[in-house]
Amino acid sequence: MVANLTRILPIKSKKWNEVGPTPLLVPSLSSRVNLPMRKTIGILGDVVTGPFLISAYDFHYTRQFPEISFSELLFLDSGGYEVAKENDVDIGLYKPDSKPWTRSLHLDSINKWPKNLPTVVISYDHPKERQSLQSQIQHATELFQNRDDVISEFLIKPETKISKRVDLKNLLNSLELLADFDILGITEKELGKSILENMIAIAKIRLKMKDIGMEKPLHIFGSLDPITTPLYYFSGADIFDGLSWLRFIFDNGCSMYVDSFGPKKEGIHQKMEMIRLSSIYNNYSSLTRLKLDLEKFHSTKQFQIFGDNANFFENACADLDVKLGGVE
Repeated sequence: MVANLTRILPIKSKKWNEVGPTPLLVPSLSSRVNLPMRKTIGILGDVVTGPFLISAYDFHYTRQFPEISFSELLFLDSGGYEVAKENDVDIGLYKPDSKPWTRSLHLDSINKWPKNLPTVVISYDHPKERQSLQSQIQHATELFQNRDDVISEFLIKPETKISKRVDLKNLLNSLELLADFDILGITEKELGKSILENMIAIAKIRLKMKDIGMEKPLHIFGSLDPITTPLYYFSGADIFDGLSWLRFIFDNGCSMYVDSFGPKKEGIHQKMEMIRLSSIYNNYSSLTRLKLDLEKFHSTKQFQIFGDNANFFENACADLDVKLGGVE
């Protein structure tokens, strides 16, 4: 059964030893969301208690960046998402004019980042810079050299400017070269053309890692919601982050558009600002519940844990099992 790919792995730090187990559901904040950075972080201090992700780009360009003392584990992202120039913008996001973003600015953000809490630093990314996997590994190795103060995460990217997805075959053949990094990361949209293709890619990576004895967490960027998070966890991923918790309302295992479902849930008399604030509290609570359900599933392998989504998840895993040839 493909769901046997689920696992609990430690997040390790040379400085702090073990800082927590997977699965990790990591709420994110980005300037791509039309919310004031400092004010929003202040609000989230009353909501978030677990891991949290912020961009090195936003840390660099936000004046008087507030101290984040509410999180037990921080993720400092690569900055590539904030400077991306996609033609389409997801619901609830906008595209501010991007500012310069270079390896030196990324390094400067890392050096200035507070060292009082365990931090996962994600290797540099810029959408205009595409290199071979071997070159990506070299740059990331140089970035993390003699950096025992952070947890290193290698972000795997497409290798050419015309490639929209990671070269899975090359990645599988090169996994042993990634042994020195603490965590491996891939963006959801750069895996496949469908959710099933994404699941297949994740499962193949996890199975290859198992074959070579590589017990490292796999982080899928942009996959934090009631549907894709479990699907990718069943497939072998361990860490999930995204902005959906700020853009939608999680309700009964679904993600609903806040501007339409919010008034139905909270009342048409309620101010939209209060509806969005309420949705943040509700969504974080839902993510906490989902994490517990994933942990239960790891132990029991019982899809009934997921309520109305149980049959859907079980059928999805059956489809994945067929595509992988009945892997046990």
